[in-house]
Amino acid sequence: MEKIYFSMQAKVYFETGGLEKYLPETGDYGKKILIVSGRRSVFMSGLYDRISRMLSEQAIKHVSYHDVSPEPDTGDVERGAQLCRKEGCDCILAVGGGSAMDAGKAIAVLAANGGSIRDYFGEMEYRNEPLPVVVVPTTCGTGSEVTRFAVIVDREERTKKTVSSEKIIPKMSILDAELLETLPENLVMATGMDALSHSAESFLSTRSDYFSRMYAKNSLSLLWKFLPAAHRERKDIDVREKIFLASLIAGFALNRTGTIIVHGMGYSLTMKHNVHHGTANAVLLPYVLEYLKENGYTEEISELEEIWGDTEKLKDFVSSLGLPSTLKEAGACEKDIEELADLSVVGTQRSLKNMKIGMSREDFKKILQSAI
Repeated sequence: MEKIYFSMQAKVYFETGGLEKYLPETGDYGKKILIVSGRRSVFMSGLYDRISRMLSEQAIKHVSYHDVSPEPDTGDVERGAQLCRKEGCDCILAVGGGSAMDAGKAIAVLAANGGSIRDYFGEMEYRNEPLPVVVVPTTCGTGSEVTRFAVIVDREERTKKTVSSEKIIPKMSILDAELLETLPENLVMATGMDALSHSAESFLSTRSDYFSRMYAKNSLSLLWKFLPAAHRERKDIDVREKIFLASLIAGFALNRTGTIIVHGMGYSLTMKHNVHHGTANAVLLPYVLEYLKENGYTEEISELEEIWGDTEKLKDFVSSLGLPSTLKEAGACEKDIEELADLSVVGTQRSLKNMKIGMSREDFKKILQSAI
């Protein structure tokens, strides 16, 4: 029997309408809360006001840091950590999508340890325990609410890098599907495909085990069934709740295994063409799977194809969700291939460690050419 490792340090509440019930528990983790969010959606939806009011009713002091970019970078994190220290906050409450949650986790490290967030890329021991993190996700795809990863853009190196530690897994996560009601349909599709990519990549990682593969396949089956339904039914909360659940389950798998090369290659599209993270994964996933099936992963991908048939059907699935299924549709062209290949080499440095085959720049170039 293979070795299995599973660690679940987070308290997870998955309940539609559960925000009011569970948010007061935030006070168990700190006396003064830094609310980390993006700049627009949590305010336009009224969610920030709801949360601020609930905290005030519980006499929980709080400060807002709402300067997180859609693709959070080192500057976002360092400004947030500076505010956190200045205000004497001892707990992070991240509200939003993966950007807010990842920024919140990185701020928790930096506020407690000082320096630059670049000092903490990778996996290492911290001098001081990161601040506790509580999260309220408002998108259905990142899984960041239960993972050890915080992905941050390093603009100097034109790629994304990862802070990784079990110490930044959120202490409490509140997943309330009612918060998805105002999420635009295109973001439901894009973030849902991010979750699907998490599960597929987790399944193919050399770090996978029985538990992670079980989670991955369950998530994939849910997404294959309910993402098209969400596209048809638009704002059916029951359908969105299923996608939310699939994203959470994918996070459990991802936390064990990390990703393989789809995410790292997707970073190239985000850096070069500002393509949404989930959309970039959706575009590239079928072409990466085609390549891997011919290069050492035949058995594993055949098992995944029991869910979706073959990669042509997966491409059709992506298109049916209103997402681009080629690089050209995503805004890239033939002359971009060389630069995208270079960025893919940089972006996959970490994830290549989870692959059972080595890959060169030419291999990335072949995948990109097939996807153009």
